[in-house]
Amino acid sequence: MRAAVIEDQTLVREFLTALLRRHCRVEEIIGIGSMQELRARERELDGVALIVLDIDLGDGTTLDWALQRAAGGAAGAMVAVSSISGQFPFKKLQAGGISIAHKNDSEKELVDVIQRALAGAVVISRRAMEVINAGARDPNSPLKLLGPRELQVLALLGQRLSNDEAAAVMGCAPATVADHRKRIMRKLELHNIEQLIECAIRHGLVFDSTAAEAKNRGLRP
Repeated sequence: MRAAVIEDQTLVREFLTALLRRHCRVEEIIGIGSMQELRARERELDGVALIVLDIDLGDGTTLDWALQRAAGGAAGAMVAVSSISGQFPFKKLQAGGISIAHKNDSEKELVDVIQRALAGAVVISRRAMEVINAGARDPNSPLKLLGPRELQVLALLGQRLSNDEAAAVMGCAPATVADHRKRIMRKLELHNIEQLIECAIRHGLVFDSTAAEAKNRGLRP
């Protein structure tokens, strides 16, 4: 059986690779560590029986790619393994037939999710469901403290776009993005852009890869 592990952290990728070899009878594993590498090697994934993927790869999110692959009828099971908390896009993943596990799951739990996904089920691990539910109840969640436009700015800046690039996506002036950014940081008690990016990722707001991919190609969406 052929499989792929899409994960930007080398140690995690190696752990998942070893786990698949030990427990899932995987003979060939394709390791991919970034969205740039994924785009360059996508054809190598033809015919794989399983893809284990992280949602955030540092240079972009795999969410849209995974959902498009699922919608296109590509064969093989997919399991999203992530540490994202807050409003994780579990409904989109479930609807696309993608199972969900958490990086803090035990090895036994990870294997169970992967084996059930290979058998055709769509499952969410207990830990992932606990994190999803806890995020929905969090009174300090950006979804409860920020307005729609501020959430859009947070999501775009969370993809490491500049004020100018986010403004191009939103169709507004860079000064408007800067004003939103100041209010976001004040409301969420953030002190620098790295904290803002980490907040956006932790709360599962960085889902739309369109803007990030446009930046990587040097284009405007």
